[in-house]
Amino acid sequence: MAFADKDLEKAPTRSDLAHDPALSIIVPTFRREAFLPPLFQAVAAQIAAVDLPVELVLVDNSPEASARAVPTPDFVRYIHEPRTGVAQARNRGVAEARGAHVIFLDDDETPAPGWLAAFADAAATGAPAVFGAVEPFYPEDPPPALRGPLDRIFSRRLPAAAGAEVQHLRAYLGSGNSMFARATLALVDPPFDTTFNAGGEDVWLFRQLVDRHRVPMLWRPDALVHEIVPPHRATLSFLRKRRFSDGQLRCLVESDAGGLKGTGRVTLWMGVGLVQLVLFGLASVLARPVSHAQSVRYSLAATGGAGKLLWWRRKASA
Repeated sequence: MAFADKDLEKAPTRSDLAHDPALSIIVPTFRREAFLPPLFQAVAAQIAAVDLPVELVLVDNSPEASARAVPTPDFVRYIHEPRTGVAQARNRGVAEARGAHVIFLDDDETPAPGWLAAFADAAATGAPAVFGAVEPFYPEDPPPALRGPLDRIFSRRLPAAAGAEVQHLRAYLGSGNSMFARATLALVDPPFDTTFNAGGEDVWLFRQLVDRHRVPMLWRPDALVHEIVPPHRATLSFLRKRRFSDGQLRCLVESDAGGLKGTGRVTLWMGVGLVQLVLFGLASVLARPVSHAQSVRYSLAATGGAGKLLWWRRKASA
């Protein structure tokens, strides 16, 4: 996943971007300066392979502007957003972007060859929302019992053909490695609700786009990135926190419907959570002497159920 410096030389200069770019790549970052030079090189190689003006909007979300000192190629525009929170950073990126289509790339994602060309091809058709594939990259091998659960969280592999509409699979989507027409994002103001600054801002957006605006969402597995999973995330503690938070988010998003409809949806999912907590918790205990890996999977499913039951704690702290 390394790229030579010559890729930066092929990238467009600021004079090349005198006119509005066709695509804006938004990269929110928070105190991950070491990730940025390799990311710029990877994106430079992608830009050199397409015949389009492209910009990268780097949104530094640390209050102290820690990424300001990182050298940037000409195609990068540095923006400082001191109001911390992922929703704040993404909204600022959208406001600053000049492209007709906006691509969201996380600072720990490395594009594979053909990534930008795939998104550019989709943009040329006027696609309103497009999602690429994600595969995890482990700098160090995780414990065997955690590999499956980690792959589930850090990968995006949909049971759909290339170009298929995947609105019904939106629960498995995320804003990292996605592309939207600016007109699509303008349907929701602001696109990312700052209530979800701790995460889940993309799930909320997708809910609005699909349920309220019937926006088609297309699958492009050839727009592939590899997400770096550092050792401190390849732990059971991290997985438990993530699954609990995901369970809370499920009910929090359902509560957005409001009134009796929202109450009914939340009550249903809390019931599902109770069943998950009891059944998978028991299954985890029973599986422990037989299979550690299976016991871990059951335990994480039970943790997700507990998150659904205690979703209101997240809402109260928002």
